[in-house]
Amino acid sequence: MTDTFADYAPSALPAPVLAYLDAHDENRHADAAAVFAPDATVLDDGNIYEGIEAITAWIETAATEYTYTSTRVGQQMTDDAHAVVQIRLDGNFPGGTVTLRYQFELHAGLVNRLAIEV
Repeated sequence: MTDTFADYAPSALPAPVLAYLDAHDENRHADAAAVFAPDATVLDDGNIYEGIEAITAWIETAATEYTYTSTRVGQQMTDDAHAVVQIRLDGNFPGGTVTLRYQFELHAGLVNRLAIEV
């Protein structure tokens, strides 16, 4: 995968990716969790969350840990099952600003894996 990102264009993203991002930004935790497959995996901040219960708890905890704004700044599609969205966070966490890559893998219309990295 190259590091070339297109401008953020929500209409070009798979429905589960857009549904997760919108639900996450609007603090609709149950809706955000609903896009994950029952056996999905999330990798975030050096931790691995496996299964819908662990992912739901991660969504609820991550949403309250810091106060921040998020701006979707770019995206990359390698195929219908793989999407990467760049999101800039500005807030009260160490460093104050970071751009993260949300790397989605999809299967059967659900998110099967999400890795969040700098």
